[in-house]
Amino acid sequence: MMITLKTLQQQTFKLEVTPDILVKDLKEKIEKEKGKEYPASGQKLIYAGKILDDAKPLAEYKIEEKNFIVVMVTKPKAAPAPAPTKPAETAVPETPPAAAAATATPAAAPTTPAAPTTTAPSQASATTTAS
Repeated sequence: MMITLKTLQQQTFKLEVTPDILVKDLKEKIEKEKGKEYPASGQKLIYAGKILDDAKPLAEYKIEEKNFIVVMVTKPKAAPAPAPTKPAETAVPETPPAAAAATATPAAAPTTPAAPTTTAPSQASATTTAS
């Protein structure tokens, strides 16, 4: 059977396949036809609003020749993602010195307990009021 495929860039192309071909095999055939810009591992095939499952044959989706399958390719972003993670890891060791600076700030913090001491007289005046 001849199936029509359409990319998100509105490019349309046709492939001859048998109904018993697995979706996974169709993806590989698309990669051979369209090149490395359409890696099988990054493809999602959509027909009638459903993402086609790699393990199922096309016949299960009852694809009609007059309709088309949408080919969506997800770009592999896994490679750039680890790069920002590594600088973040180096930023983590920089944080402990900042934490050490924060530890130095609590040394100046004894002036802060004076504020709770101020709260205590308020309680004492509340006790006086209660008497």
